[in-house]
Amino acid sequence: MSVYERSETYVKYSTILNRDKQKVDPSTVKITIKDPCGVTLVDSQNMTKSSTGVYSYNAYDIRSDATYGEYDVTVKATSGAADVSIQDDKFFVMPWKLQKDVRRITGINDEKSINDDDLSHIAWHSYLEALRDSFVHHYKEIPLGNPDTGEGFNGTNTTFQTPYFPIADSNGDGTVSGYGQQSCGTDINCWWIDTNGSWQQGYVTVNKAENGEISITQTDGTAIPNSNEGVYLDYWIEHDSFNLDMFRDAVSYLAAHYVVELRMNEVDRVTIADLATNNPIVVKNERRFYNTYRRKLKKICKPRIGGA
Repeated sequence: MSVYERSETYVKYSTILNRDKQKVDPSTVKITIKDPCGVTLVDSQNMTKSSTGVYSYNAYDIRSDATYGEYDVTVKATSGAADVSIQDDKFFVMPWKLQKDVRRITGINDEKSINDDDLSHIAWHSYLEALRDSFVHHYKEIPLGNPDTGEGFNGTNTTFQTPYFPIADSNGDGTVSGYGQQSCGTDINCWWIDTNGSWQQGYVTVNKAENGEISITQTDGTAIPNSNEGVYLDYWIEHDSFNLDMFRDAVSYLAAHYVVELRMNEVDRVTIADLATNNPIVVKNERRFYNTYRRKLKKICKPRIGGA
């Protein structure tokens, strides 16, 4: 498991062993890759033989607009006797390679303490946690009317505006989207109550996240009737003071905190070589990274107030 950025090329190596743990060449070795939404990106493609029992695949170029998150990789080897061996793996696509910053901050450079697989997992979930800590949640809000005409739910209008904006990428997938706009990972949800008092799902399309302009329809694409008994939104917004560079710095310290919390308490996994000579405080105060994270987050998650 490793972290990639958009537009990079994913490379996978697999070693095929028999029951005696000797390298062998099966009849076929195929790879499948699925994105965080379960969409198949590489469908059972042949891997290239590098040497006996060693196969590689380096033909998947990550798209420039790829969804951030966890990708599933499956390598299936089939022998001439139809015996099947399956290897499962994962990789993450993130806005930046967070694990390098975490190793620098903690001084933990040896994989004996934490390998790249565990570090990648911690990095991704720290990123998601920091996103929710940075943004403001707005739940069960009533949408404003069409920002151009002021029209509300008149039976034909489908363009509305969120009371607060900009709408945030709260799930960290790199796209601000509404429920029904894509298959997973939506940032704004909508529901409405019909004349019978029944709950109904609404579809939302984010037209302009920066000013909260959205389209709202029924699930069949038609306008919500003016006889509705309420339409509601669930979404997150960014503060005006949100700064991406400061946010990334804060995430690195949150991930460093979890690495220390997870690994520094496991004494049998720590070697002297793991700790940089200028970081003995890692053992003495394992919450210092979390405290630094909170201090940095305060600078970007609260509105800045000027003088009166």
